[in-house]
Amino acid sequence: MKIHQRAEVWVLVLGCVAAAVWVLMDGASDPAAGSAAPGPVTAAEPLRIHRCTLERDYGNARLDIELRYQNDSPRPLTLQPPDARLLTGSGDDVPPFVLPVEPPPSVAAGTAQDVRLRFWLEEEHLAGSLTLEIRDTSAPVKSGAPFNLERLENGKPRSWTGTDWSP
Repeated sequence: MKIHQRAEVWVLVLGCVAAAVWVLMDGASDPAAGSAAPGPVTAAEPLRIHRCTLERDYGNARLDIELRYQNDSPRPLTLQPPDARLLTGSGDDVPPFVLPVEPPPSVAAGTAQDVRLRFWLEEEHLAGSLTLEIRDTSAPVKSGAPFNLERLENGKPRSWTGTDWSP
């Protein structure tokens, strides 16, 4: 019997064609397929903060900063001190929040990537402004207005997209 006369061969060929058409059509109709992250980071703005999330843990708080950074260096950049620092208005370093199971975030050489940095804040860190410094660029995280940590419910995260953290 000739191979092209077998019914199972035709079913298999039609199944493969249908699968290929479905895969190609699914990518074209996906609304997220053509959308990119918020605009590109430019040379004039290599650091862009998207959102800050603060979660109170009794007298302290964990701050998550979601940002996009353009690494123009020929080497990958690991975002940890001394290359990435959160500074208070008085110039003090805020310690990073480190989990042993999570590797520190990094940005590949010559690329722009979205990353999340975590810091462990004490109440006095929230009394003034906060500024994020990555290598030679900086961006304001929080304005100089004092923030009362007691206003946050314990364990409930709160997010801001700007530097004004007023309730």
